[in-house]
Amino acid sequence: MRSLSLGGCTAVTLSGYLQALGLLRALSRQADPAARLHWERDTAVLTTAMTAAELARWLSEDYAPSPVVSPWNAGSGFAGNGKSPAAEQALQAFRESASPRFAALRAAIQAGDQVVAEARARGWEGGTFWAEDHKPGVVRLCRASFPDDALPWLDTAVTLTLGDLQFSPLTGTGGNLGRQDLSATFLQRLALAAGPRADPARSLAWAEAAMSGREDVPYLREAVGQYDPGRAGGILSSPGEKADDAGFANPWSFILSMEGTLLFASAVTRRLGSAVDNGAMPFLTRATSVGYGTAASGERVKGEQWVPLWPRPAFLAEIEQLIGEGRAQWRGRQARTGMEFTMAVGALGVDRGVSAFRRFVIVQRLGQNPLAVPAGRVEVRRHPEERLLRDPYEWMRRLRAVSLPADIGGAARRAEAEMFAVAAGGGPESLRRFVIEFGRLHLGVARSGTIREKIPPFSSRRSADWMAVLPPDPELLVAAGVATLRDLRPADEDLSARALLGRVRERQVPGKGMQPEWARSAPTGVEITSATVARAIAEAHRRRAITARPAAGRAEDREGPAGTAAYRVGQMVPAGLAETYMLGQLDDGLLADYLNGLLALGCRAATLPSWPSASYGNGSPHPLLSALLPFYGGDPLTVQPLARPGQEPPEPREVDLVPSLAWPGQLIAGNLAGVAADALLRLRLAGCPPVMTAADMTTMPADGTRLVGALQLRVPARARAQAITCTCAVTIPRTTARVPEGIPS
Repeated sequence: MRSLSLGGCTAVTLSGYLQALGLLRALSRQADPAARLHWERDTAVLTTAMTAAELARWLSEDYAPSPVVSPWNAGSGFAGNGKSPAAEQALQAFRESASPRFAALRAAIQAGDQVVAEARARGWEGGTFWAEDHKPGVVRLCRASFPDDALPWLDTAVTLTLGDLQFSPLTGTGGNLGRQDLSATFLQRLALAAGPRADPARSLAWAEAAMSGREDVPYLREAVGQYDPGRAGGILSSPGEKADDAGFANPWSFILSMEGTLLFASAVTRRLGSAVDNGAMPFLTRATSVGYGTAASGERVKGEQWVPLWPRPAFLAEIEQLIGEGRAQWRGRQARTGMEFTMAVGALGVDRGVSAFRRFVIVQRLGQNPLAVPAGRVEVRRHPEERLLRDPYEWMRRLRAVSLPADIGGAARRAEAEMFAVAAGGGPESLRRFVIEFGRLHLGVARSGTIREKIPPFSSRRSADWMAVLPPDPELLVAAGVATLRDLRPADEDLSARALLGRVRERQVPGKGMQPEWARSAPTGVEITSATVARAIAEAHRRRAITARPAAGRAEDREGPAGTAAYRVGQMVPAGLAETYMLGQLDDGLLADYLNGLLALGCRAATLPSWPSASYGNGSPHPLLSALLPFYGGDPLTVQPLARPGQEPPEPREVDLVPSLAWPGQLIAGNLAGVAADALLRLRLAGCPPVMTAADMTTMPADGTRLVGALQLRVPARARAQAITCTCAVTIPRTTARVPEGIPS
């Protein structure tokens, strides 16, 4: 057995892929049952007992073509009315041929002639050949009369259902690609390559070129068809195109491609409880208009054909089973769209042994001609991001069912494009772009009163762990620290960060629990943009401080929005990063994009990003931030005052530092000195004597608006403990300065 690398049969084009399958199908059935096929990247490798020269000679001299005839089509040559002279001549040539290699083809042509005669006797003629309402009857006659080996083409081109005919975009409308009848072209190319008047030397050269990919052989100046659209444009229309005008179409390439299509025969399926039959075409889905160059052009798309690649040599029977099953399961059902197919691949919902899929989008171009446009390759491996995309996909699918204005439609396309890139294995960068684009889309829907009435806000059944897979941007961690802030026990009014910053609030619905609903505007009156993100965060916290009820007790009130104005739940942020944010050293545009995205998608707070450790801040903490940070922890701190000379160290004591509810407003207004003086007084009254003055605390520049946001971020307990030692004459006992395991410091 030899392994022949078929340079002319590559999965980069649908023609090259089908050629490889067609060659294996013909060879296994007629000459070498032990032949096998596999793929090395995108190149077909054939394992066979023949050499390349022997294989080319077998094709030219001994290959017996599969019966590919279409009596139901006007251009197939069966009409005999002179309107398709080339097709009629090719049919007649094989009718009259006595060669044994064409016996099956002659039998199918004779059966087709009988079908035409009977249909005409029944009065079914009309239009260009058959009346439209009688065409299903003609196909049924074909199925009843054809020899068994002629049925694969019928099942590839046409699917008979209870009510009508269904067609696979792979073979056009019943075997027609625009004005090209595939069966007629097949017979014409077959007559040139292997017919009674074929030139043996030229046929052999074409066969060798079809397998090797050589471009120095004179081809035909004929229609290429949809399977290799790069050649359809003519000379130098693609990087691999021939540089001369000797022709573009290799007859053997088309013949073998047609043989390959026979492995994609359709079946008829019926859903449980439904009386309607549907055609099931292997690895064929509805189109998702993303992931290729002209996706947003508005061109007519007929579907997507996905083709599997496998690295292990496989026999024909194995490949027939693989393609015939067409398995691509996603969330317990067969994938219906290109997006779902990509999700199925990322969730390993396909057959084992498949290493990748090639995607071909069948679009209508060059008039009415459908072309199979290559649209990329998707590797078969588990993509953990796929689980994160499930709920956003369902929400976007419902959104797509609504008539969208141009701006929201464009935002939806951009979000879908990034979702597709993530599902196809684009990695963290694609996921980052998706979070951003989804946030923009969700905000656009929130601003549209018409669309808000038709679709509810996005709500995930469980908070997704976005932080574990997104790239380590400091802006992202700050955005997550803000977006996840909420209380353990909600108040009468939703005071979570999502409700205060976005246009979505939670409302109690009888029998359904808390349900999200749109708000007409952000409660703060400030939208989140690159220019306003710091102001929006600060205003949200000021509003919460105003709304929060005074602290009336201890533990029970700390679970709600008590007078401490400290959130109890939220993503931990390093204290140095909070200072970096306060000093305006982050990209506000990126921060705003991340924040809008995470507010829309939801983000798990009880998670730790799997990022490498990073240090933030300027080394020495900002004195005003250090003074105020201990007030916003939500829990008492245990401190130990410094001992005076010659005295025993005092016993550790617990201090409960409560901030003023007026501080956020004062800081936003720029009254940093007043807040510093009040904080020092409260520290002194709590038994923590300050070691600096209000003037010392305001010497370093600080943005009061950003400081409000920095104080609301949840920082580790050790950072709060260290902050109070920078401001007061106290130390922290070792037992109270621990950091919960895994929390970044």
